[in-house]
Amino acid sequence: MSRFLRTTVILCLWIRSELLVAEGLEVLAEKSQLAMNQEKWEQALGDHEEALSRFGRNEPYESYGAQFGSIYYRKGICEMKLKRWSAAMNSFEICYRDFPNRGADRGNRFHKLALLKWGEAAMGAEQWELAKSRFRKFVEEREKTNDDFPKGAFYVNLAICEYQLGNIAEGNENLEIAIHNKVNFPTPDAGIVAAFQALVRRVVEKKNEQALVDFIGKNRGELTMDHGGGAAYAAVYLKLAGDVLASGMEGAALLVYQLVSFTEGEAGSAIRLTALALIHERNGNVRGAFAAYRLLEGYGGNDAQREDHLYHLVRTAALLGEIVEARIYARRLFKDFPKSRYLGELEDFQNGGDLADELPRVKLSEQSIPSVLPKTREFVSALDLYQGRKYREAQAVFAKIKVARAGQLDGDYAGFYEIECLRRVGDWGGLARSLEAFVARDGLGSKERNQLEIDRLWLLAHAKAWGSLEGLIATYRSRPVVDQQRAQIAYLEGMTLRNLGRPSEALNAYHAAMIADAGASEELARQAALQVMELHLASPEVQQAADQEGDLAQNRTSVTYSRLREAAAVAEWFRKSPGAGTPLPDPFQKLLKYQEPEPK
Repeated sequence: MSRFLRTTVILCLWIRSELLVAEGLEVLAEKSQLAMNQEKWEQALGDHEEALSRFGRNEPYESYGAQFGSIYYRKGICEMKLKRWSAAMNSFEICYRDFPNRGADRGNRFHKLALLKWGEAAMGAEQWELAKSRFRKFVEEREKTNDDFPKGAFYVNLAICEYQLGNIAEGNENLEIAIHNKVNFPTPDAGIVAAFQALVRRVVEKKNEQALVDFIGKNRGELTMDHGGGAAYAAVYLKLAGDVLASGMEGAALLVYQLVSFTEGEAGSAIRLTALALIHERNGNVRGAFAAYRLLEGYGGNDAQREDHLYHLVRTAALLGEIVEARIYARRLFKDFPKSRYLGELEDFQNGGDLADELPRVKLSEQSIPSVLPKTREFVSALDLYQGRKYREAQAVFAKIKVARAGQLDGDYAGFYEIECLRRVGDWGGLARSLEAFVARDGLGSKERNQLEIDRLWLLAHAKAWGSLEGLIATYRSRPVVDQQRAQIAYLEGMTLRNLGRPSEALNAYHAAMIADAGASEELARQAALQVMELHLASPEVQQAADQEGDLAQNRTSVTYSRLREAAAVAEWFRKSPGAGTPLPDPFQKLLKYQEPEPK
């Protein structure tokens, strides 16, 4: 064979070898990508490891250029999916360090994104300082003109790192960026809740209640999950509220309870009401505890704790001197729990006349027509304003949506929330006109339809039609409505009974409003608390006692003392939470000195 021919054969064999190498790498890349698309992470990882074993040993940057780094990037993604955090960090580090884009070679489109994923893998490994540094480096080096990354998740992750490092202020700064831009980024609800969990854990650890109170006060609208996904996070908020309460931060716990509207059923309401009963009785407001237990029993259901709730109903009713109701609940306990461990303690209430079981029980079940709130950017933004108590601003946006989307689901719900804003600000003329013009079409949920009916009760109260209102309120005692609506009915009942000259009954109704609303909003709870304090101070005996120097410690068994203590407990509760930063009005400041001292 001639020298020329030998050279030609060698050249052809080399070209064929190179083509086979390129073809093998391409085939592996396609296989791994297909496995990733099918979420077969172990298989995809194996393909990437084979590619690196076969083609990544001898200067792959020189042979294939910067694009070879994408194999390490995708390998890191597979390792993250399999929770192999250290391996993933190593893969992303190699992608970033060893395969940079240089000059005309811009083949590694994951070069800077590898920093972002490196930080996420470090979070998985709970290396918070490293994660934070990788995120910061990504921000400094990212290619702003052509990179695309989830900005909401980025700021959530940075916030979590700061919280884990004990930096509450820095964490809040990043979380606020995420939640204030949750529609534009967008920021997923799951991310917001995850970061909020990290904040609460740090607050509990540091006993920094004010930090949590301030954060919720500034960002309530964005934190409130009431736009189609709230039920999914109710359990998380309930757990967080319980943790905050267990740490002794009652005011902050009440605010956490307010973040989810409990429309999903009995469980959330039962947990919240039990906690509120504990808070109120711990602070000396037995009537508040009684109202919570009464609501729990009124909702019915097969709660495993119902036996305990009935016992506490009898006990608190007796403490308040509500002997008739104590006997009703005792007989209900004897009937439904014939082997109850409480029977011996309550036997004095077993007899005493033929009492009708007149207190109805209502199954707090799912509404027959669920709410399906629109998820458009405009509607979600308006709903955030509404949840943030910015009712005038929200009303203006809802009014525009109602007109622009007339005849559509968006328009129907926008019209409903426009009416809600009018009610919240007490624009009774506007409320009457809007109710008259509004047509509740089939797309509207049962919760919204119930509210439109209750809105007409508010108009009757504004017209001071107390006789008509009393009869209509009675029809709601056996109807299932959500907590915030139950609070409105109780408040309207309190107004009615007070104006009909029945202050003792009004006190119980206002307490029910105060308790039911405490986990839904705060406006009615605040107004109900003020009404309770006014009713107590309207009593000449209580007013005289409150004006005295010193206290009534020498006569703790008197009715006057118990009512004064109840008013003082409500004043303290208003100061802690329902006032939401609003000072306790001057006429009630004197009640605070009768608050039960903290146990030593």
